[in-house]
Amino acid sequence: AALAAWLGKVWADRIAQSQKLLQDIDIDLRKRRIEVYAELWKATALLPKWPRASGVTYEKLLGFSESLRAWYFEKGGMYLSRSTHTNAYAPLQDGLAEILQANKSGIISDKHYEAIRERCSALRTALASDIESRREGPV
Repeated sequence: AALAAWLGKVWADRIAQSQKLLQDIDIDLRKRRIEVYAELWKATALLPKWPRASGVTYEKLLGFSESLRAWYFEKGGMYLSRSTHTNAYAPLQDGLAEILQANKSGIISDKHYEAIRERCSALRTALASDIESRREGPV
């Protein structure tokens, strides 16, 4: 009985240590995400919903896409959750590439503005989900 109790305590301690380690990793990852996500969030301000930006050009979209790429490889790409990468970041870059393949210069069309704006919004929503910033606070 004493051996069983001792083994039970050893396993309980190991489980508690493991859970504490995972919790510490989660907190650290969240802090790092908040730091690098802020820059990405700010970059998406190029195409606001209210009020709509005027004078946005295809050249600015290219610069935006390039800044996203630089952010991804130089600062924050490794912090994106798999779902945020797959469902928000990649579709935004794919949409930009598709539009820019056929349009090199000039003011962007309303259709293209809205398509990319919606993808920027989806990215911001995914970023907020990753850091749980839109979770309701304690009551």
